[in-house]
Amino acid sequence: MRVNSSFVSLAYTGARGQNDTAKTNMTSTRAADQAGSYWRGAARILCDESGQTLVLAAMCMTLLMGMMALAIDVGYVHYRQVQLQTAADSAAIAAGLELGNCNKTACANMEAAAAQALIEDGITAATIAPATNQCTASASTGLAMIINVGPCLLGSRTNDPNYGNPNMAEVVLTQPQNTFFGRIFGIRTFNLVARAEAGDAYINNNGGNPCVWTNGLEYNSSNGNFTLNNCGLYDNGNLQTDSGDSVTASSTFLYYGTWSPNNCNSSCTWNLGDGETQPTHTTTQQPDPLAGRTTPTQPANSPTYTNTTPNSGATLQPGYYPNGINLNSNVSVTLAPGIYYMNGSINVNSGATLTGTGVTLYFVNGSLQPNSNATVTLTAPASNTTGCNCQNANIVVWEPSGNSSGMNLDANAASYYNGIIYLPAATLTLNSGTGTTINSLASNTAVDVNNMIVDSNVTFDVNGSQSLLGGNGGQQLGAFAVAE
Repeated sequence: MRVNSSFVSLAYTGARGQNDTAKTNMTSTRAADQAGSYWRGAARILCDESGQTLVLAAMCMTLLMGMMALAIDVGYVHYRQVQLQTAADSAAIAAGLELGNCNKTACANMEAAAAQALIEDGITAATIAPATNQCTASASTGLAMIINVGPCLLGSRTNDPNYGNPNMAEVVLTQPQNTFFGRIFGIRTFNLVARAEAGDAYINNNGGNPCVWTNGLEYNSSNGNFTLNNCGLYDNGNLQTDSGDSVTASSTFLYYGTWSPNNCNSSCTWNLGDGETQPTHTTTQQPDPLAGRTTPTQPANSPTYTNTTPNSGATLQPGYYPNGINLNSNVSVTLAPGIYYMNGSINVNSGATLTGTGVTLYFVNGSLQPNSNATVTLTAPASNTTGCNCQNANIVVWEPSGNSSGMNLDANAASYYNGIIYLPAATLTLNSGTGTTINSLASNTAVDVNNMIVDSNVTFDVNGSQSLLGGNGGQQLGAFAVAE
């Protein structure tokens, strides 16, 4: 019988294919078993909890040690900061005490005194050459010192009530401090900064620290000048200026009403505190700071009330003067301490001299009228003066609200007024002059008047203390203090 070879070949091929398929299936099954065994082993490893406590403990110990190291660094840096601040305080006091010798600038005496204070505080055994008049403090490679006359590091009066005060010295110390462990976290150095200021402190009186308060300021002509040391100016009404006018003040120049600049736009000069470049309008009205002061009662007649035209060398006594006083030319008269209750003016004619310490001139009628080339030097009673009638403390010239006579001051460098000029219903007029200054020798002045008129070519100095006009607390100009 003959067999078809094609059929045999096909059958063989089919049988071989079945065998191959069976082999393939067996290989796949074996691979699957191996994979399952692998993952079951991995699962057993992942689910095994043995050793985790040790790992967590090691991690916690590392974190705890890092925190302890950081605490050591922070504690030591704080300790060094306190040391540096103490040194800055000492250096500021030393520098501030030299303000008078240095004419209120950072001179060699001030620098040497501040550097010596650091040595005495154990900060350094080497002499430090301070930078001066530098209002920024950058990181330093070693101990560095800045001295500013007129504190400026904090940038404004809002941040520092003594900002720009020429009676205060500011000392700034910078020093790098290396860390012990902070470098592990990338913190290798802290830059320490300490500042302090010392000198003649003054009190913030809200509304610009004014030592001049008025219901209206009028520059009547050109080239009228104010120099306000240690204080500012507040105009409770309208402001009028003219060409060439100027104000130099360590504090602000504020006005509440309107400003008529006239020809002032390009020719006036404003050197003001708190970063002001011109008088600033304020919407916060400041009432008369002395409005609540009780007026004096009329005393008995003065023992010298009949001496209305005293001779040169006379000493007048306080009390009531019903007819005023007239000083003729070239006479020199002294006022004994006390209150002079005047029902008439005090005329000081050309060449005459009127002096008095611890006195208040109270004009129920009339006013003080110093004429050209007269010399008037008056100092008000202080509140702590023995036997002081404290209702008139610190007031040197006073007209009550019922007296609108006003007062004129002629340009005369020899005249000055230590205390408050208080004219709540009257006008203070600064008469014209050339090359002369009114009140330049006074050390403690304030002005509270209804209106103020400044004529041409006159300069009015107020070396003032706004605490006389109701500053917070009792501290006044001349009280040496350290502030941080």
